[in-house]
Amino acid sequence: MNLFLAPIQGMTIACYRNLFSELFGGIDAYYAPFIATADMDKVNPVLLKDIMVENNNKDIKIIPQILSNNGTEFKLFSDVIADMGYNEINWNIGCPFPMVTRKKRGSGILPYPDMIKKLLDIACAGKYTITVKMRLGLENSEEGMRVVEVLNEYPLGGVIIHARTGKQMYTGSVDLDSFEAIASACKHEITYNGDIFTYDDYLRISTRFPYIKNFMLGRGALSNPFLPSAIKGKTIPHEDKMSLLKEFHDGIFSYYKNTLSGDKHLCDKMKEFWRQLSAHTDKDGKLLKRIKKCHNSNDYLEAANQILSSSSMWSDSPIR
Repeated sequence: MNLFLAPIQGMTIACYRNLFSELFGGIDAYYAPFIATADMDKVNPVLLKDIMVENNNKDIKIIPQILSNNGTEFKLFSDVIADMGYNEINWNIGCPFPMVTRKKRGSGILPYPDMIKKLLDIACAGKYTITVKMRLGLENSEEGMRVVEVLNEYPLGGVIIHARTGKQMYTGSVDLDSFEAIASACKHEITYNGDIFTYDDYLRISTRFPYIKNFMLGRGALSNPFLPSAIKGKTIPHEDKMSLLKEFHDGIFSYYKNTLSGDKHLCDKMKEFWRQLSAHTDKDGKLLKRIKKCHNSNDYLEAANQILSSSSMWSDSPIR
């Protein structure tokens, strides 16, 4: 069984992935946040900074991801990424955010299987393996079924399916019946993605789909970085968890302090860090509210250290 960390834009950057691997483990491959293609003759190296070899721990597997609806652009970027040493490229046709979907990118391309076919006709001529991350559809799962018929025509390395539609964003429930129908129709190796927040969630999904051997964790791992290792059967003593979280936090904070301009940007980034962790650390929401009010690094560190200094603050089960 393999566990993958989902690409979360603005969160799971190289620094985050490196620290996560070092401190928590349990993840077999880390999918980097998407690189959006553009109409250009040459790829700007700045766009590739996050996946540059020197920025990533050599001992962890990184899968670059591309957001595109144009085969020529996809292949241009993928060829450059392959020359960096990567042999697998993931195509994002699952991003649900309207600013992406209205451009027929991400899950916005799912109603247009002919566009998907056109891109793959060009992209599959490259010297790399293509995997796909998708949703059940943009509006409905019938779209996903039509997409899978197209994907079956190509030599893909696998398909990751988030069991929601794009229109759902991250609201409502995952649709396991539609996931099962689409997964069963797909001839490629399937990875399940969607709402694995606890070990019991993993057990329920893996029991229902015993043929699924790959699982992608997103918000569940960001809110509880101990979850992947727990699923893999590794026990981390409770008394060690807050010290690991502090080391994780301090590494993230130090990175952003050295790379961002001004306290406001720094505090905004760390507020998102705590928004993810608050499900396991902030029973009544008061500490998160305090962090949200911070506008300078001194006030922020005082609030954050109050949480990190108490071993009783961490709950293995979600508390909010």
